Amino acid sequence: MTTKERINFLTHWTLLSLAIIPLSYFVHFFVLLLVQGAFGFGQLEWGSYLSQTVSSIAGGAVIGLGTGLYQRPLLRRFFQVPLNWIYTLVIGFALTELIVCIILWRLNLNRGELRFIEFNPLPEALFYSCTGLLIGFMQWRILRKFFNRSWLWIISSTFGWGTFVLINTLFLVPSIRDSIFMLPVFLGGAFCYGAITGTTIVWIVQRKKVKGDQ
Repeated sequence: MTTKERINFLTHWTLLSLAIIPLSYFVHFFVLLLVQGAFGFGQLEWGSYLSQTVSSIAGGAVIGLGTGLYQRPLLRRFFQVPLNWIYTLVIGFALTELIVCIILWRLNLNRGELRFIEFNPLPEALFYSCTGLLIGFMQWRILRKFFNRSWLWIISSTFGWGTFVLINTLFLVPSIRDSIFMLPVFLGGAFCYGAITGTTIVWIVQRKKVKGDQ
């Protein structure tokens, strides 16, 4: 891969992350409202533990689907990416949300209130870091068949998703919310995710396995 090809790929990866992930993130909020409505709760109601769990799983799956739909075509430049790449993102988000909601349920904590009331980005960033860890592990099992040192993708995915949410949830903080800095802060998280994971994947795909490699 030439320097120009690396720059072009990283640019496309980052810009698509900047465009599609925030869009998927906003759609996921819309899905949350739809599922809550299906359970009979209004927009101003937090709902039950069950409705929060189902809505969080559905919303997370939307983010995973949106991300996978742009990543797979880009990666096909370098290897035959299976459709499983998209499934890992959908399953990773859905499964992590299920586990998180069950834990919060046992702690008598509401997922929605934790996200929107406490104005503390750390719990949400931790949840998404766990999502990135699970997704990174599943995708590493795909990458390791083609590339050496692909285990770095696990770290990149964990750090990338955690940073994305850590920055994005800052727009919920009262001092930033309703200010001119809200949109740049929100987009900043997606940009960081794209830059972190894009740089890592460029480094990984240059280390193709040759016959005899383990």
